[in-house]
Amino acid sequence: MRGQRRWIGASLGTVLAVIAVGALTTPAAAQGALAKAKAAKVMVVGISGGNAPIAWMSPKDEPLGITLDLCQALLKREGIEKIDVYTMPFGSLIPALTSGRIDFACDTFFPTDKRKQLVDFTDIVFYNSETLIVRKGNPKGIHKLADLGGKAAGSYEGTVWIDWLNDLNKQGAKIAVQAYPTPTELIADVAAGRLDGGIVDAVLAAYAVKQNANLGIELVADYSPREKVSNAVALAVRKDSGDLR
Repeated sequence: MRGQRRWIGASLGTVLAVIAVGALTTPAAAQGALAKAKAAKVMVVGISGGNAPIAWMSPKDEPLGITLDLCQALLKREGIEKIDVYTMPFGSLIPALTSGRIDFACDTFFPTDKRKQLVDFTDIVFYNSETLIVRKGNPKGIHKLADLGGKAAGSYEGTVWIDWLNDLNKQGAKIAVQAYPTPTELIADVAAGRLDGGIVDAVLAAYAVKQNANLGIELVADYSPREKVSNAVALAVRKDSGDLR
């Protein structure tokens, strides 16, 4: 897990100090994550950091992305102008949220029943379909998830797409499933031929190829994503943070 990235915000120590004082003076009923952030005038958020253009680190080591812009705009409506940002692997976001290290996970989550046991979700913010990536030229002739049977395939940690691959194995697909900390490592292995196929955000893959035509991967042109409802994404908050939700 990477260290905290401070961006238009105060230090975490200052945040904790203000929250601690607020806890002594504010009624317990008002101590949701939003109430705490209003008292401290800063919200501590988390993003995956390696998922351009959704959530990523710029060449200047600044956190950027669609979801971060969205969270900042939403918080400004509540009078919170500053945010402190932690970057970490996608699979670490929910643990960081439930442990209290962050108060708002500003990344794309499918609000599955499994995740709802751990955290709460906002309303749907947009639809984020998956795509299938392969080595440039598609040498293995992969066009759908079923074509990954007997091959090596993966996604990144914490995604429902790892579950999809494991479900195919329960049906006898015999896929060598690999989970990666970040999409960058997944893409590198697909490009090098160490992985036959990968499931990633369609917008991420398209952006990566547009930024680097020599990346060595391609999006499977005739791949059909699952139905729209399964691609609905939301932001995540702790279960004790109904005011923020």
